Amino acid sequence: MNSSATSINRSDQIFATLIIGGKVVSSVCKSNFSTIEEVVRYAYSIAGRFMGLARLIVRNKTQGWSMNMALAARHNMPRLATARRAQEHYYQASLFA
Repeated sequence: MNSSATSINRSDQIFATLIIGGKVVSSVCKSNFSTIEEVVRYAYSIAGRFMGLARLIVRNKTQGWSMNMALAARHNMPRLATARRAQEHYYQASLFA
């Protein structure tokens, strides 16, 4: 796909959904993005901590294009007193969910 087909203007309405292990962990519909990287960072910030493979679906409603991206992320586990508390703040993607 050429870069002009996936350009983003600040006024464009962007829909982005981040899916990890078959579950939607963040979904956003807003404007004021200027690059795909900004969309990815924003989706990650909403999703919180996770490790593994993710799928990001980005749709530019204004320009009429959409794209799917496979992403991998690895965040270090927070140092918490118990494993149970760590589980509450950490998501791991599963290919078999």
